Amino acid sequence: MKNRYLMFFVMYFCAAALALSQFKIVPILGPITEGLGIAFEQVSWLMSVFTVAAIVLAIPAGGLIAKFGPKKVWVVVMLLMVCGNVIGAFGIESFAILLFSRVVEGCAFAFVAIAGIVFINMWFPDRNTGLFTGIFMSFISIGSIVALNCVYPLTSAYGLASAWWLAAIVAALLTVLFVVVVKEAPAPAQGGGGNLPKASLTPILKNQRVMLLCFLALTLGFVLYFFLNNYPSLFMTVYGVDQAGATLYSSLNNLFSIPFCVIGGFVVDKLGPKRAPVFMAVSFVFIIVACAFMTNLTPPLFVVHTLVIAAFPGLIYTACNYLIPRDVENPLQISYGIAFMTLFYSLGIFIGSPIVLYAIAGTGSWAVGGYILAVIMVIGLALNLLYIGVSKGKPAAPDFANSPMKAGDQ
Repeated sequence: MKNRYLMFFVMYFCAAALALSQFKIVPILGPITEGLGIAFEQVSWLMSVFTVAAIVLAIPAGGLIAKFGPKKVWVVVMLLMVCGNVIGAFGIESFAILLFSRVVEGCAFAFVAIAGIVFINMWFPDRNTGLFTGIFMSFISIGSIVALNCVYPLTSAYGLASAWWLAAIVAALLTVLFVVVVKEAPAPAQGGGGNLPKASLTPILKNQRVMLLCFLALTLGFVLYFFLNNYPSLFMTVYGVDQAGATLYSSLNNLFSIPFCVIGGFVVDKLGPKRAPVFMAVSFVFIIVACAFMTNLTPPLFVVHTLVIAAFPGLIYTACNYLIPRDVENPLQISYGIAFMTLFYSLGIFIGSPIVLYAIAGTGSWAVGGYILAVIMVIGLALNLLYIGVSKGKPAAPDFANSPMKAGDQ
């Protein structure tokens, strides 16, 4: 297929722009709190609404992508991101308007993660699927790094609204580039005279392998985002690291996750769908150890811990996104399968930090929090082993390369 590499990277940078939009408020939560005269707990909602939107819209997103194709949906959600940021820029002095603007932006986030995997399986159906899935999975880290390093200096010079204008302008330019460069795949035949049954949720709910991966993703989101949200507090509270040092150690997680997502994609390509789950099981063991001993580190192990929490969850999630398109019986179901996994992953993110933090507050012990996280990862490992057992004797993966889902000549 012509220009598929160019189309992939245009899509990738559009997704990174969405991550920039999501994380732009992280380095300026303090100034926002002061500027609006609100409590820190209130301003935290400006981050959490993204997750709520992903939970609510994941399944509708899968259905819309299956019905209208990923390009049309992608263009609409990029425009939503532009609109959300423009609304936020004009409403920078109102918490209610800012919250509404973040809901609009969050709607875009729910669609992009699903549509991206659908695109990859159309453009690279028979070769390097895992590699490009791994590269795509790093878009959040890229956007986060840009936000953490650029937004505070920008807003210090030009005011808080400049962060929203930056995200809006970048999104608008990339939307134009996306429309020009990315081509929609031919619409697959559905039902009737076609050779593929109509896409629906029912086959996903009945698919044991897909559902096991969804519950596995829930455990992963639960643990990974606890660390992403609470690493600074862990280092400062348990180990007495100052704020600058805690921020530095925490930022290493995003930095490490980029190469390991790519490495994970390359590895699962080499292992294939039969051996990739074994690779995932080994990764779970490393995370279990890191969780159980998170309060028993010495300073030289701080970096090692952030490396483990960046590397192995990234490897597992990349593998999940690689496996689900191969576990559905119909290429039209890919968007539904990824949507369901996104829903469970987002649920894990949403409930993980509150549950563990309440346990820490109730016992006065961060070690208890670590044990809870370790138990959750043991559950994830058990689901992984069940997946391996269920997959024995599994029929060969669908030949997407020769299915109507493949993006052919444009």
